[in-house]
Amino acid sequence: MNTKDKILLAVQKKGSVRAAEVVRFAGISRQAAAKHLRELVASKRLLKEGSTRSACYIPFNLRKAASLEIPAAVFVYNLRGLEEDRIYEQLALKINLKKKLSPEAYKIVQYAFTEMLNNAIDHSKASKVRIEVRLDGGILTFMVSDRGIGAFESIRKKFRMKNAFEAAEHLLKGKQTTAPERHSGQGIFFTSRIADHFVLESRALRLDVDNLIQDVALLDIKPIQGTKVVFSLRQRCRKDLKKLFDAYTNADLVFDKTEVKIRLSKASGEYVSRSEARRLLFGLEKFKRITLDFDKVQGVGQGFADEVFRVFAKRYPGINLEPLCMSPSVAFAVNRARREGLQ
Repeated sequence: MNTKDKILLAVQKKGSVRAAEVVRFAGISRQAAAKHLRELVASKRLLKEGSTRSACYIPFNLRKAASLEIPAAVFVYNLRGLEEDRIYEQLALKINLKKKLSPEAYKIVQYAFTEMLNNAIDHSKASKVRIEVRLDGGILTFMVSDRGIGAFESIRKKFRMKNAFEAAEHLLKGKQTTAPERHSGQGIFFTSRIADHFVLESRALRLDVDNLIQDVALLDIKPIQGTKVVFSLRQRCRKDLKKLFDAYTNADLVFDKTEVKIRLSKASGEYVSRSEARRLLFGLEKFKRITLDFDKVQGVGQGFADEVFRVFAKRYPGINLEPLCMSPSVAFAVNRARREGLQ
C-alpha cells in the first residue's frame, strides 16, 4: 500500500487526519506528508480544513468545499495611540464573531487578540501593525505582525541573554516582561496554552506551540523583521479560559505556578552544568509552584540536578518543584540531589 492509500484509509477510518499523524503512521518527513496531502487535495480526494499546521483533512465534499472559501480580512493600523480593546470590538462587529464563534471561543479569541496586539503597541517600537483574521474550515486564525525590534531580541537585551533560544525559553515561563511597570508578563504564557496552535516568529526563530498534539518546538526560519504572531482556535471549541487561569493561580487569584519544558533549548537532550541550571531557573523565584517537564531529556549532570533540586530548593523553601516525565537516569540524579538537600 502506497502512502496516499494509507492516508485515505486513515481518513476513512477516523473521519479526518492531520499532517503530524501522517508523519507518524507513514514514517515520512513533514515535508513529504505535506506534499502527499497537497496532491490529494488538488485531485479532490481530500478537503483541507484550516490554514495552519493544525489543519485537518477530511473526505472531499463539493458543498463543504464551497463553504470553506472565505477570504481573509486584512487591516493595517498606526500603533501610536492604538487601543487594543476598541480594535477588537470593531473587528468582531465587522466579521460578526459573536455569531460565528461559540461563547467560549469568543472569550478566548478576545483575550488572546487583545493581549497580542497590546504587546505590539507597548513593546515592538514599530510604527504600524498588520492584522489578518480568517475563518476557514471551522478554524479561526488571527495574525498580528509588526516590523519592530522583535520579541526575542527585546527579551534577550533586557535580561542579557546569550541568544534568541534562551529568550524564547524564558518567555514561556510567564511573568517575564521587558516593561514590568505596564505588564505582568502573563499574555504569551496563557495565550500559547489556550490556543489550538500558537506561533511566534521573530528574527530567524519560530516558537511553535501545538496544543492538539502537546508539542513545543523552536525552529530556524528565514529571517524576518519584527514579530509575527499567529493564533488558531476551532470556532466551536468548548475550552474554558477560566479553568486555564485557575490551573496556574492560587485561591487569591495570584499567578503563582508555571511549567518549564526542559528540552526546549538543548538540542543534545542532556543538561550537565550548574550554569545551565542557573539559566533555566532565572526568573522562576517569582512562582510558588514550578513543574519541570523532562520529557525526551536523556540525562542530567550532577551539577545541574544539585543546582536545581538542592541549592535552589534550599534558597526558596516555599517553592514546590515538581519534576515530570523523568527517564530512570534523570530520576536517579534528581532523587540524589533531593536526598543531599535533606542532610
